[in-house]
Order: sequence, then structure tokens, then C-alpha cells
Amino acid sequence: MAEEKGPQWAMATPAVLHMVGVGCIMLWALLAGLVNPGALPIIGITFVICAVATLMLGMVELRRGDILFGSIDMIFGALVFGAFGLVLCVVTWSWANLGGLPDILQVDMKMAGWLAVGVGIILLLMLPAVGKVAWTLVLFFLVLAGGVGLAAWGFFVGAAFGAFPNNIAAWLILAFGLFAFYAATVFITNTVFQKPKLPIGGPAW
Repeated sequence: MAEEKGPQWAMATPAVLHMVGVGCIMLWALLAGLVNPGALPIIGITFVICAVATLMLGMVELRRGDILFGSIDMIFGALVFGAFGLVLCVVTWSWANLGGLPDILQVDMKMAGWLAVGVGIILLLMLPAVGKVAWTLVLFFLVLAGGVGLAAWGFFVGAAFGAFPNNIAAWLILAFGLFAFYAATVFITNTVFQKPKLPIGGPAW
């Protein structure tokens, strides 16, 4: 391939982190029982919009040659924002239109639990790589994996929003969202000032 000329692509992950932070706040409100299930379509549509943007930004990171953040962006775009957002939209439509059908034809939210299990496994498999960037990434990937695991448990047992284990999952997911906001601020600030103004921690190994 011929060498590219002109300005290089900028780091795209900070924008993804901001969207992840907003998404985590929305999931926190839902899982903690602060909003009723009528909020599902709003969350679902927001997630689908973020999925489109995140997938494009992930391609930018991969084009820059960053396989770690590019892969993370693509995973969040496809599985977290995209798949889960569509699940929420389908569930909302199902409740509105399929209420009179037999139980066997109703949406089975246990599948959302299996989706969460898959995401949790990916987060754990990412730990060796993110640990080469910063120990804080390892810590908060573990926090998010715990939150996702508890949310999966909630889907499996049909727990109500605001009840255990969804209420604990909500706070773990919120903690990761706040870290996402901070990490995005670190990347943007340190890049703009061309010096380490804000810390994010050294490599874990």
C-alpha cells in the first residue's frame, strides 16, 4: 500500500468513552429502578445511534493501527450499543404488540443474559492487553465485568429493576461510566496540551 500523505487520523476512542459514559448512566438509572420500563425505547434508540458512531470510530482506530482500542471500540459498538440497544427496542415493541400471544412466543430476556455473559468474557480476555496501557483499565474492566455479570444474573432470574442483583450491577456500571468520562478527559487534555496534565496510571505489567 502506498504511504498516505496529509494529516494523520486523530485518536477516536475519547469520543467512544464519552458515549460509553452516557450509556452507563442510562443503564444505571434503569437497573437501579430510578425509571420505569417505559424508558426502554429511549435507551434502545440512543444505544443504536451510539452503535453507528462507535463502529465508525472503531474503524478509525483500526486504520490508525491501534488494534487494542480499535477492537474495544468495535466490541462496544456492535455488542453493547448495537445488540443490546436493538434488544431493548424489540422488547418494547413486543410488549406493545405481542401481549396476547402464548408465553412460548414472548421475548425471552434470558437471551439478554447470555449476551451479557459473552460481553463479560470478552472483558476478562482483554485484561492482559489493557494492563499494558494502565493498571486503572484493568481495575475498571474488572468492575464492569462484575456489573455485567450481575446484570446477566438479573436477566436469568427475572429480577425487577431496582432489586438485587440489578441494583448492585447498576452501581458497578455507573462506576465504570464515571471512569470512562475521566479516561476520555485524560486522553483529550494530554493530547491538546502535548504533555501529561492528568494521570491515568502506569502499566500493570
